Amino acid sequence: MISSLKGEILTIGNNFVDIEVQDVGYLVWCGLNFLKKRTVGEKIKIYTYQSVSENDVSLFGFETINEVNLFKMLISVSGVGPKSGAQIMGQVDSEEIIKAIGNADVGFFEKIKGIGKKTAQRIIIDLKSKIGGLGELDLTKDDEKTENDLTLSLKQLGFERKEIEKVVAKLPTELITIEEKLEWCLSKI
Repeated sequence: MISSLKGEILTIGNNFVDIEVQDVGYLVWCGLNFLKKRTVGEKIKIYTYQSVSENDVSLFGFETINEVNLFKMLISVSGVGPKSGAQIMGQVDSEEIIKAIGNADVGFFEKIKGIGKKTAQRIIIDLKSKIGGLGELDLTKDDEKTENDLTLSLKQLGFERKEIEKVVAKLPTELITIEEKLEWCLSKI
C-alpha cells in the first residue's frame, strides 16, 4: 500500500497531479483546493490513499494524514466510493466537513456535486458517532431553526428526546423567542 509520496510535480491536471518519485511517475487524484496551491516543478510530500477495485487501482492525495483519515471515514459510508469521497474532500476544507457532520447539516453536503439528500443523511448518521457533535438529524421534515435550537438546548440540559418532543408539541404559538419557548418548556417538563 502506498501511504505517501515525496517528489516533484511534473503535471497538474483538472483533478490530478503527476508526481515523479525517483524516475517513476505517479498519477494522484487531488481536490481543487489542493491543486490551487501547487505549481509544476514544486517538490512536495503528499499523503495518499490507494484504492483497489476490480477494474481500477487509483491513488488519492491529501495534504495531511488527518485528511486521509477523514477520507477513509467518508468512504466507509455505504454509497460513498473513493471518487465521491474525493469530490467531497476536494471542494471543501476538512474542518467544514467535520462541522457539518457534527451539526447534522444535510444542506452542506447537498451543495457538493454528486451528493444527494439520502447520501448526505447517510454520511451524517454513520459518521456522527465517530466525529461527535450536537446537531440532530430530522429525517421526516425540515423544521424551523428556532425549533431545532430549542430541541438542542433542552437536550443539552439532559432531557430525553421523547420528553422534549412531547413538550415541544404542546408549545403555545404566541411564544416567539427561543428564550420564551425554553422557559415555557422548562416549566412544563
